[in-house]
Amino acid sequence: MSNNAEILNAILDLKTHFDGRFERLEQRLDRLARPGDGGDQRLDGIDHRLKDLQVTVHNQGERISRMEGRLDEQSRILAAMITTRVAAVPPAAE
Repeated sequence: MSNNAEILNAILDLKTHFDGRFERLEQRLDRLARPGDGGDQRLDGIDHRLKDLQVTVHNQGERISRMEGRLDEQSRILAAMITTRVAAVPPAAE
């Protein structure tokens, strides 16, 4: 076989290889584009879970805010009690 024939055969093999790859890619794209194959249901499920997660995060944020408010209130109460308690103790006799 001559060099030209070998080169042409190599090019033909490469073309066959790429044609097969493109065919498989087109089949995959067709499966993804088909409605009702479950893809829409999966996306709807993901959307639903994402919304649930957003609600959960929002609710946790509200709970944390309430807890922070209570902690601030408790520290103010404790600070007020300490100064009252210290003022009630008579100074030590010298």
